[in-house]
Amino acid sequence: CLFLLWWALGTGATVAWFSDTDAVRNEFQVGLLRLDVSYKNDIVTDYTPLQGATKAFNDHALYEPGYTQVVYLKIENQGNMDFKYKVAVTVEDFKNGQNAWGEEIYLPNYLRYGVVFAETEAELQALVQDRLTSRTHAPNRWGTLGTWSEISPFTFQAGDQAHYAALIVYMPEEVGDVANYRGFQEPRVELGIKVFAQQANAPLE
Repeated sequence: CLFLLWWALGTGATVAWFSDTDAVRNEFQVGLLRLDVSYKNDIVTDYTPLQGATKAFNDHALYEPGYTQVVYLKIENQGNMDFKYKVAVTVEDFKNGQNAWGEEIYLPNYLRYGVVFAETEAELQALVQDRLTSRTHAPNRWGTLGTWSEISPFTFQAGDQAHYAALIVYMPEEVGDVANYRGFQEPRVELGIKVFAQQANAPLE
Protein backbone atom coordinates (compact mmCIF):
# COMPACT_ATOMS: atom_id res chain seq x y z
CA CYS A 1 0.00 0.00 0.00
CA LEU A 2 2.71 2.44 0.83
CA PHE A 3 4.50 1.68 -2.44
CA LEU A 4 1.39 2.21 -4.53
CA LEU A 5 0.62 5.45 -2.77
CA TRP A 6 4.11 6.80 -3.40
CA TRP A 7 3.91 5.73 -6.99
CA ALA A 8 0.57 7.45 -7.57
CA LEU A 9 1.83 10.69 -6.10
CA GLY A 10 5.02 10.44 -8.12
CA THR A 11 3.11 10.57 -11.39
CA GLY A 12 1.58 13.96 -10.54
CA ALA A 13 -1.89 12.67 -9.51
CA THR A 14 -3.77 14.68 -6.85
CA VAL A 15 -5.28 12.56 -4.09
CA ALA A 16 -7.02 13.99 -0.98
CA TRP A 17 -6.17 11.60 1.81
CA PHE A 18 -6.59 13.94 4.77
CA SER A 19 -9.81 14.35 6.79
CA ASP A 20 -10.66 15.56 10.26
CA THR A 21 -13.63 15.35 12.66
CA ASP A 22 -14.32 17.33 15.82
CA ALA A 23 -16.97 16.08 18.27
CA VAL A 24 -18.38 17.46 21.52
CA ARG A 25 -19.94 15.11 24.06
CA ASN A 26 -22.44 16.34 26.65
CA GLU A 27 -23.27 14.34 29.76
CA PHE A 28 -26.71 14.64 31.33
CA GLN A 29 -27.39 13.75 34.94
CA VAL A 30 -30.51 13.77 37.07
CA GLY A 31 -30.25 16.11 40.03
CA LEU A 32 -30.68 14.72 43.54
CA LEU A 33 -33.02 16.59 45.89
CA ARG A 34 -32.64 15.19 49.37
CA LEU A 35 -32.96 16.73 52.80
CA ASP A 36 -32.24 15.18 56.17
CA VAL A 37 -33.95 16.53 59.27
CA SER A 38 -32.90 16.05 62.89
CA TYR A 39 -34.44 17.48 66.05
CA LYS A 40 -33.92 18.27 69.71
CA ASN A 41 -36.15 19.50 72.52
CA ASP A 42 -36.11 19.91 76.30
CA ILE A 43 -35.63 16.14 76.72
CA VAL A 44 -33.55 15.15 73.66
CA THR A 45 -30.65 17.60 73.98
CA ASP A 46 -28.59 16.48 70.96
CA TYR A 47 -29.82 16.61 67.38
CA THR A 48 -31.35 13.22 66.56
CA PRO A 49 -32.63 12.04 63.14
CA LEU A 50 -36.32 12.76 62.63
CA GLN A 51 -38.03 9.65 61.25
CA GLY A 52 -41.58 8.50 60.65
CA ALA A 53 -42.20 7.16 64.14
CA THR A 54 -40.19 9.80 65.99
CA LYS A 55 -42.05 11.69 68.71
CA ALA A 56 -40.36 15.08 68.53
CA PHE A 57 -42.85 16.68 70.94
CA ASN A 58 -42.97 15.63 74.57
CA ASP A 59 -45.88 13.20 74.85
CA HIS A 60 -46.08 13.75 78.60
CA ALA A 61 -46.48 17.51 78.41
CA LEU A 62 -49.49 18.83 80.34
CA TYR A 63 -50.73 21.94 78.60
CA GLU A 64 -52.13 24.74 80.71
CA PRO A 65 -52.51 28.47 80.04
CA GLY A 66 -49.03 29.86 79.37
CA TYR A 67 -47.35 26.48 78.75
CA THR A 68 -44.90 26.47 75.84
CA GLN A 69 -43.05 23.69 74.04
CA VAL A 70 -40.26 24.23 71.51
CA VAL A 71 -38.83 21.69 69.04
CA TYR A 72 -35.63 22.64 67.23
CA LEU A 73 -34.92 21.29 63.74
CA LYS A 74 -31.63 20.97 61.89
CA ILE A 75 -32.11 20.70 58.12
CA GLU A 76 -29.29 19.42 55.92
CA ASN A 77 -29.01 19.38 52.13
CA GLN A 78 -27.68 15.93 51.26
CA GLY A 79 -28.29 16.28 47.52
CA ASN A 80 -26.77 18.40 44.77
CA MET A 81 -29.71 20.73 44.09
CA ASP A 82 -30.70 24.05 45.61
CA PHE A 83 -34.12 23.90 47.21
CA LYS A 84 -36.74 25.92 49.05
CA TYR A 85 -38.59 24.42 51.98
CA LYS A 86 -41.44 24.92 54.40
CA VAL A 87 -42.41 23.45 57.77
CA ALA A 88 -45.84 22.61 59.15
CA VAL A 89 -47.19 21.25 62.40
CA THR A 90 -50.18 19.00 61.75
CA VAL A 91 -52.89 17.39 63.86
CA GLU A 92 -52.51 13.64 63.34
CA ASP A 93 -54.94 12.41 65.97
CA PHE A 94 -57.01 13.76 68.85
CA LYS A 95 -59.55 12.92 71.52
CA ASN A 96 -62.09 15.41 72.75
CA GLY A 97 -62.90 16.00 76.40
CA GLN A 98 -65.47 17.99 78.36
CA ASN A 99 -65.07 21.04 80.56
CA ALA A 100 -66.93 21.83 83.78
CA TRP A 101 -69.94 23.13 81.80
CA GLY A 102 -70.25 19.98 79.74
CA GLU A 103 -68.88 21.68 76.62
CA GLU A 104 -66.69 19.66 74.27
CA ILE A 105 -62.98 20.46 74.30
CA TYR A 106 -61.16 20.15 70.99
CA LEU A 107 -57.65 20.86 72.24
CA PRO A 108 -56.13 22.18 68.96
CA ASN A 109 -58.58 25.10 69.15
CA TYR A 110 -56.78 26.29 72.28
CA LEU A 111 -53.20 25.87 71.07
CA ARG A 112 -51.19 28.22 68.88
CA TYR A 113 -47.98 27.62 67.04
CA GLY A 114 -45.32 29.43 65.11
CA VAL A 115 -42.28 28.56 63.02
CA VAL A 116 -39.03 30.51 62.80
CA PHE A 117 -36.12 29.92 60.40
CA ALA A 118 -32.43 30.77 60.58
CA GLU A 119 -29.18 30.06 58.77
CA THR A 120 -27.25 29.61 62.04
CA GLU A 121 -28.16 28.09 65.37
CA ALA A 122 -27.19 31.24 67.27
CA GLU A 123 -29.54 33.30 65.13
CA LEU A 124 -32.29 30.75 65.72
CA GLN A 125 -32.10 31.15 69.49
CA ALA A 126 -32.51 34.91 69.21
CA LEU A 127 -35.49 34.54 66.87
CA VAL A 128 -37.20 32.06 69.19
CA GLN A 129 -36.93 34.48 72.09
CA ASP A 130 -38.32 37.28 69.94
CA ARG A 131 -41.27 35.13 68.88
CA LEU A 132 -41.98 34.09 72.47
CA THR A 133 -42.16 37.70 73.59
CA SER A 134 -44.71 38.38 70.85
CA ARG A 135 -47.31 36.04 72.30
CA THR A 136 -49.21 38.87 73.95
CA HIS A 137 -48.60 41.94 71.78
CA ALA A 138 -48.55 40.29 68.33
CA PRO A 139 -51.02 37.39 68.34
CA ASN A 140 -51.36 37.54 64.55
CA ARG A 141 -47.86 36.04 64.29
CA TRP A 142 -49.26 32.73 65.51
CA GLY A 143 -51.22 30.11 63.61
CA THR A 144 -53.94 27.65 64.53
CA LEU A 145 -52.95 24.00 64.54
CA GLY A 146 -53.84 22.10 61.40
CA THR A 147 -54.37 25.16 59.22
CA TRP A 148 -51.03 26.88 58.99
CA SER A 149 -47.53 26.33 57.63
CA GLU A 150 -44.65 28.65 56.93
CA ILE A 151 -42.14 28.88 54.08
CA SER A 152 -38.50 29.55 54.89
CA PRO A 153 -37.23 32.89 53.53
CA PHE A 154 -33.95 31.17 52.64
CA THR A 155 -32.98 29.11 49.63
CA PHE A 156 -30.87 26.17 50.72
CA GLN A 157 -27.84 26.07 48.43
CA ALA A 158 -26.25 22.70 47.67
CA GLY A 159 -23.10 22.50 49.76
CA ASP A 160 -24.40 24.64 52.65
CA GLN A 161 -23.71 23.13 56.05
CA ALA A 162 -27.18 23.31 57.59
CA HIS A 163 -30.26 25.44 58.11
CA TYR A 164 -32.31 25.62 61.29
CA ALA A 165 -35.94 25.99 62.28
CA ALA A 166 -37.91 25.98 65.51
CA LEU A 167 -41.51 24.93 66.10
CA ILE A 168 -43.21 26.64 69.03
CA VAL A 169 -46.52 25.38 70.43
CA TYR A 170 -48.20 27.09 73.35
CA MET A 171 -51.51 27.59 75.11
CA PRO A 172 -52.41 31.28 75.45
CA GLU A 173 -52.76 32.50 79.01
CA GLU A 174 -56.24 33.86 78.33
CA VAL A 175 -57.68 30.39 77.56
CA GLY A 176 -58.80 29.85 81.15
CA ASP A 177 -61.17 27.16 82.38
CA VAL A 178 -62.85 26.66 79.01
CA ALA A 179 -60.13 24.06 78.29
CA ASN A 180 -60.01 22.67 81.83
CA TYR A 181 -61.53 19.22 81.51
CA ARG A 182 -63.80 17.39 83.93
CA GLY A 183 -64.68 13.73 83.91
CA PHE A 184 -62.86 10.66 82.68
CA GLN A 185 -62.13 11.66 79.07
CA GLU A 186 -59.00 13.78 79.03
CA PRO A 187 -58.61 15.83 75.82
CA ARG A 188 -55.45 15.10 73.91
CA VAL A 189 -53.86 15.83 70.54
CA GLU A 190 -51.12 14.07 68.61
CA LEU A 191 -48.99 16.47 66.61
CA GLY A 192 -46.99 15.71 63.49
CA ILE A 193 -44.14 17.59 61.82
CA LYS A 194 -43.82 17.87 58.05
CA VAL A 195 -40.95 19.42 56.13
CA PHE A 196 -41.54 20.02 52.41
CA ALA A 197 -38.75 20.77 49.94
CA GLN A 198 -38.88 21.72 46.27
CA GLN A 199 -36.20 22.70 43.77
CA ALA A 200 -35.34 26.36 44.01
CA ASN A 201 -36.66 27.41 40.58
CA ALA A 202 -40.15 25.94 41.17
CA PRO A 203 -42.94 27.64 43.13
CA LEU A 204 -43.51 26.37 46.66
CA GLU A 205 -47.02 26.94 47.98
